[in-house]
Amino acid sequence: MGKGKVLVITMIAGLLAIGLFWLNSDISAKKAQTFSAGSANLVKLSDENPDFAEWGKNFPEYLDMYMKMKDSTYTATNFAGSYPYSKLNRYPQLTMFWDGYAFKFDYNQNRSHYYTQIDQMETLRNNKKFLNSHGLEKFGGQPGACMNCHTGNLQNLVKKFGWVEFNTMKYWTIIKLMDGPDTVHGKKMGSTCADCHNPDDMSLRVTRPAAINSLVSRGYEKDSKHGVKASRQEMRSLVCMQCHVEYYNQPTGKKITIKAESNYTEVTELKDGNTIVDKEVNGIELLYPWKFWKKGEPFRIEMFDEYYDSVRDSFPQDFIHATTKTQVIKMQHPEAELYSGGVHAANGVACADCHMPYKREGAKKVTNHFIASPLLDVNSSCKSCHTQSEEYLKKQVFDIQTTTAYDIRSAEYAVASLIKDITTLRAELAKLPEFAKIKDKAEQEKAITKVVKPALELHRKSQIRADFMNAENSSGFHNPREAARISLQGVKFAKQGQEQVVAIGAKYGIKITPSNLGFEDMRKIAPSPVKIDGKRYYEEPLQDNAPKELLELDKNLVPYNYKAISAASKGKTAQEPFYQAKH
Repeated sequence: MGKGKVLVITMIAGLLAIGLFWLNSDISAKKAQTFSAGSANLVKLSDENPDFAEWGKNFPEYLDMYMKMKDSTYTATNFAGSYPYSKLNRYPQLTMFWDGYAFKFDYNQNRSHYYTQIDQMETLRNNKKFLNSHGLEKFGGQPGACMNCHTGNLQNLVKKFGWVEFNTMKYWTIIKLMDGPDTVHGKKMGSTCADCHNPDDMSLRVTRPAAINSLVSRGYEKDSKHGVKASRQEMRSLVCMQCHVEYYNQPTGKKITIKAESNYTEVTELKDGNTIVDKEVNGIELLYPWKFWKKGEPFRIEMFDEYYDSVRDSFPQDFIHATTKTQVIKMQHPEAELYSGGVHAANGVACADCHMPYKREGAKKVTNHFIASPLLDVNSSCKSCHTQSEEYLKKQVFDIQTTTAYDIRSAEYAVASLIKDITTLRAELAKLPEFAKIKDKAEQEKAITKVVKPALELHRKSQIRADFMNAENSSGFHNPREAARISLQGVKFAKQGQEQVVAIGAKYGIKITPSNLGFEDMRKIAPSPVKIDGKRYYEEPLQDNAPKELLELDKNLVPYNYKAISAASKGKTAQEPFYQAKH
């Protein structure tokens, strides 16, 4: 063998030795880091103590990521983000949608998972005295069902009170009876590790009973450890889908005994002689309207029509609209439903892939527990699959969301116009001798409702669609095609409703000119932050007016100002975050 070959072999052997040494060192480093994160100073994790600070002792890097959400509440993306400005101020048409319901007075852009329980405790929609004095005389306080996705203590509360009992009890009664201090590590604790992870091995699981029951109704098999049986990749969506859904409170038709207060008040402790008593009431249960949405199928909005029609005898509405008297179904945040039929779902992309992308933490690859809009980290969220530039991907999102926003605003303005016209028709009908002679106000309204029923049914269907798209947090990005179809159906049904109004009016000799409300009309009714006795209910930045940059974007959507939108897509608007509020 020549000297040259010996030298080459020697060099190769040396490189291999160096490589093996580096690999061994890297493995040792990763083992050391894993041990540091998961083994050193181990605490025993359990569902009895779901405090994220306790679980974080075993996983400090994950706790650090989670805690960043505490101070991440000042960033607004074009249509979402975590800056809690008033969505009623940005979209005043919603105050028309929800006339007769608590949401008319308080609906802010949501903050991070850290604040889920805090925001629910502080919302004006939980203020019985205010709501009673503003036309909602029958409001007696939110039920415990509203706490299902807001507290990491849910499992313990359900064990303590019972499933139906927990849902039926008053929200603040549960707060008073909850174990733990009045802090984020007790009564104010929001989402936690225990919501999605099993304490034994940190495997993913679904913990919300309503989600488990509804997933089983769709065709999933129940599992005692993980809630339902599913692959890990599927679980990376299901843990999110257990809360990011449309839901409602179904009456059980049975009387139950619950813990109640002798004087219900929205404070954390019993005061001024207030005591806990047993009370017999009608039970309610949190359900997801998924009966017609089967496993493996994409969701379609008609499934909600079918579902809510199927339970109409026992659950006719979330509320009766104050001026149209329509039986209204209020949509929540149906991200799971819209996402199911999109291209990402079809390709096996999970919610966590985009909203909790993998990142490097030292020598480890970890799931980012700073849960946020993918637009805040396109490089990790999108470019793990997409090869295009970050700027190109942002522009694609901008185009999809603004195009969908045009459809959504068009639907909202159409529904608002229908609400105005039905309200006008009812007022004019009430003047006619046929109805004016009915002295009992309730009976008169019932008679008029019978006459305008065809228009009310179209109001119900059109508002479900416009409301669905406003409540869904991606501005259509989760499924642009279905988003367009839902929005345009909203426009169609609203226009058909206006046709019914004109026809009914003509039958009674009343001339109705269909309304055509738009952005400027809505700005005239935009509410400012609520004040009680001259003082803001919320401290800033909660319930702030919508940033002027976002309003300028909305102004150019309907009618669609392509020049302004195109200019925005090349400038600051395409660069997320769009708006940074002052701390």
